[in-house]
Amino acid sequence: MQRTLKRTLSKREPFSSTSFLAFGSRSQTVLTASASPSVARDDDGAHAMNTNLIARSIAELNKLKGRAKKLLIPNLRDNALRCQDVICQNFSKPCLCKLSIALEQNGKALTEIDLSACELTSVPETLFTKCENLERVSLSNNDLSIESIEKHYLLRKLKLIELGGNPRLSLTVECYNRLAKRNVKVRI
Repeated sequence: MQRTLKRTLSKREPFSSTSFLAFGSRSQTVLTASASPSVARDDDGAHAMNTNLIARSIAELNKLKGRAKKLLIPNLRDNALRCQDVICQNFSKPCLCKLSIALEQNGKALTEIDLSACELTSVPETLFTKCENLERVSLSNNDLSIESIEKHYLLRKLKLIELGGNPRLSLTVECYNRLAKRNVKVRI
């Protein structure tokens, strides 16, 4: 009995032929779609842009192993931040445990993070301590307070921070002046 694997290929993908041994010693040739020049295949077989690797979930951030430049998880996409640990006090709610661990292990290369509309009430400390190359942070439309972002000064390369739509957040004059002194744009 022979098993076959079907794959739908788009008309734009170039084909290449690859020989391999399967089911004993019979050699078979299979047509596969090769990646376009702007796309690279990483060690795990995932496709990613050579210059601007974008992770759209915590799982993708972990898979890219510290090479991602952007982490974009707006609107709790795919329940990326919902806690699945039944022991956690935030079970089935947005939780920072997975995000904090992922940022600690893989956050150094990130230049942009978008966590807008994720129902966050706080921000993991690792966002400020381990993501030292961040230039843009979007935390809009959450439920953050000023205490959540008080360690922003640790982000030396920060250029823009978006904080609009956080009803409990009232940016103090002192905090705003510290950001302005470092030429950081604030969107409220």
